[in-house]
Amino acid sequence: MSTISKIDDIDKSIINMLQNNPYITHSQIAKELDRSQPAIGARIKKLTENGILATQIGVDFSNPEVNSVLNLVKVELTTTHPEDVFNLSKVCPYIINALKISGEYNILMFMACSSLKRLDTILDRHFRNKDYVKKIRMDLVTSYAHSFILPVDFMAENFDNPDDPCNVTTCPHCETILAKQK
Repeated sequence: MSTISKIDDIDKSIINMLQNNPYITHSQIAKELDRSQPAIGARIKKLTENGILATQIGVDFSNPEVNSVLNLVKVELTTTHPEDVFNLSKVCPYIINALKISGEYNILMFMACSSLKRLDTILDRHFRNKDYVKKIRMDLVTSYAHSFILPVDFMAENFDNPDDPCNVTTCPHCETILAKQK
């Protein structure tokens, strides 16, 4: 039986409380649910160990200050080699995540960068020039209904020169994936 189907109402309440306030203490949850703090701690540990509860640290793109500096784009691809896109997404610091989807486009990626020009250059160098990429569409995400937390590699981001494109000949991330594709 699936682990997720085994969660009870207390587990659901704990997850809900943590989603609404990630900084809530075990003691506060225990008081709210009329349980002991060690019992709540044990449940949270079990939920985490079973891969049901997770924490992601990242940047809140719904924050207007972040949104004014970083661009979040949704990229859809039609490709006959989705594994190559996934391999690049594992090393490219600008690809936040890639998902296989159904429909006309079979890959959905989220990419973030201070420069739309740099993102477009990355798409040119790694996707548009591949014969196995049949279609590509990039859309800028402009607003958010809820907080949207995503990891961003600030070590790779060049805020000082946003017009500096990803340079395929010197980028260690690109070199890694290109060596595997040869």
